[in-house]
Amino acid sequence: MKIKTFIVDSFTNTPFKGNPAGVCLLETSIAADIMQSIATELNVSETAFLLQTENNHFSIRYFTPTVEIDFCGHATLAASKIILDTLNHETVDFTTHKGLQLHATLEDEYIKMLFPLYETTAYSPNQQLQDAFGLKDIISARFSKELDMVIIEVKDKQTLLNIDPNYQKAIESSDTIKEVVITSRSGDSEYDFYSRCFCPWIGINEDPVTGASHSVLAKYWSDILRKKEMSAFQVSNRGGFLKLKIISDTALEVRSNARIILEGKINL
Repeated sequence: MKIKTFIVDSFTNTPFKGNPAGVCLLETSIAADIMQSIATELNVSETAFLLQTENNHFSIRYFTPTVEIDFCGHATLAASKIILDTLNHETVDFTTHKGLQLHATLEDEYIKMLFPLYETTAYSPNQQLQDAFGLKDIISARFSKELDMVIIEVKDKQTLLNIDPNYQKAIESSDTIKEVVITSRSGDSEYDFYSRCFCPWIGINEDPVTGASHSVLAKYWSDILRKKEMSAFQVSNRGGFLKLKIISDTALEVRSNARIILEGKINL
């Protein structure tokens, strides 16, 4: 069996920036353990496995190098780039392993996607978690139960950039969370807010650019900034941008771009 496979840099217009994702186009179903082995072999933060079910509809599953996860924004963008660009579809719909419905289409130079929008509840990070990330002056902390994600706001971009986590201490601090997203208000006119995303609990120390986190960050910052449309930048070493528009209490429109870096086949 040969599986068409791509590496795509998501949330960027520039090669070798943004967040790399694997995309595998399946012609028939394969076992989850084989998908996991492929994701481990590709060793990017997430790999998406697509199986066409109708003309413009695909099932999609996401694997990190170590585990399957329910939803991944940058791998969805990478998958959309392949379907819209390589297969020349005008629109594409995805259904995740957990039944989440996703949609993407081309809009000018961007790929426009429809993501879920998630609420948060108050959260009090324990001292071990704060120490692991060197956090001293937390403005706010929230929790998303849908993604097992903690959102922590710090005072400014420089504080965000200075964070140097102890990942082992972070893992030991909690067995109930999968990600910590640290964010700050922007001090410039180009973006509304900045963030970094840390996921050592699922085998990714720092994720370069995280679409799923913005399903939480968009609602968080919309409430603070009183805005429905925002621009965001994730300040990892690679970096990447997202243009966000809240269209309902449960839906978020995300616009960005992606670059196909590598195309080949996996031989099984």
